[in-house]
Amino acid sequence: MQLKQSIYFHSPIFIQNILTTIYGRVLYQERYGPVYQKRFQELKEKEQFRVHAQHEQLTRLNQFLTFCQAYSPYYQELFKNHQISLPLQQLEELKMIPVLSKELLRTRNADIHAKIRAPILGKTGGTTGKSIQVHYTKEDMQIRMAHLDYFKWTHGVERGMRRASFTGQTLAAATQKSPVYWRMNKTINQMLFTIKNINPQTAALYIEQLNRFNPESIDGLPSGMIEVARHAKKYGIPCTCRPKAIFPTAEMMTREERHLIEEVFHAPIFDQYASSEGAPIVAECRYGKKHLHYEMGIIEVEEDGQILVTSFDTHGTPLVRYRVGDRMTLSEETCQCGHAGPIIASIDGRGRSFIQLKDGHRIFEGELAGIVRAFPNCIERVQYIQADEEEIVMLYVPDERCFREEHEKELYFVLERLFGGQMEVLLRAVPEIPKEISGKTLLIKQLLPEAP
Repeated sequence: MQLKQSIYFHSPIFIQNILTTIYGRVLYQERYGPVYQKRFQELKEKEQFRVHAQHEQLTRLNQFLTFCQAYSPYYQELFKNHQISLPLQQLEELKMIPVLSKELLRTRNADIHAKIRAPILGKTGGTTGKSIQVHYTKEDMQIRMAHLDYFKWTHGVERGMRRASFTGQTLAAATQKSPVYWRMNKTINQMLFTIKNINPQTAALYIEQLNRFNPESIDGLPSGMIEVARHAKKYGIPCTCRPKAIFPTAEMMTREERHLIEEVFHAPIFDQYASSEGAPIVAECRYGKKHLHYEMGIIEVEEDGQILVTSFDTHGTPLVRYRVGDRMTLSEETCQCGHAGPIIASIDGRGRSFIQLKDGHRIFEGELAGIVRAFPNCIERVQYIQADEEEIVMLYVPDERCFREEHEKELYFVLERLFGGQMEVLLRAVPEIPKEISGKTLLIKQLLPEAP
């Protein structure tokens, strides 16, 4: 891998585009095949008739658990010790199986792996410092891609359309002199824009290239889209592209940030949830409801809002009742779009995106993201950093055109009230929020040691 990266970064940009396309072709062959085509067609055909989601979930669950028992040493032992008898007669019986924690997945990784060929490797735990390897079969990956493409298809976006993707990958070498921070993957007509090089000096170049490429859809990390959109609006730079839809991934957005992206790029946002561990996909329909793709698995919500995922398409590293670290709220409502999957009312936090108070209470992204609403247009971005149980540092980027000294005093008062006097609050004005190694810009940077 290091040799391949060395060749890439020491090549001229036009060669880097060729190498990007070649790698894209490898991924294409991995992700698109007979299994993909079959599932994608099934999903389209389901639009024509009503289905019994729970009945189908139970059938798929039993098939998956039978596989786990046959091929995973960990589940063979677990089912035997807890007298799990298959097939299950109803979905509620899933609760008889003990929860799989991140620590258990890390320490018993080899035992959990199924004894089959699963060549696709993923890694998790980037924000916690505990890297966990998970494996997928090609069939697993093709099913995931079928659901993602079906989600986009319901919003008028088909495979092969011009696609702009904001990625955390490093595309430009540190020594590169030309301000070209994007590469073309011709295999799927995709232009990749690295978010690692977006800053006030380069944002206008990104806008110009987006206008030239004129994508029919935009996807990827919303932190990059937000940064470019803020720059475009602040300096009156028009975005002339008119994509059909925008599909953010991996990060949460505030309502204001979502509205900003839609306004600047002239397209509706349809959010989605997935995880690097392979959690079932949750995707937003045309009526703004987030539906679980129930064919892919089951999501249970614990009392504190944390979710347990059972993913039917994780045959390399089977996940049954896995506590992924994210939080959701389920809804009992129905939706006129006709999708049979359960509705997720809200995605309340991803991973360790919370502030830990001394009394044990946690304040999550949803509460913290709304703080700046009381300061319209005078604060551009914020980040909360917790490295100590008694102190929180808030970085904020003030808009120099309208930010006043009294705004900081008001901000301090609001945070003091939110934290109930349990935290010392330090405010620091900065020209921009630092990016992580991944290229992401976090709303909450949680640095306290993770509880075992």
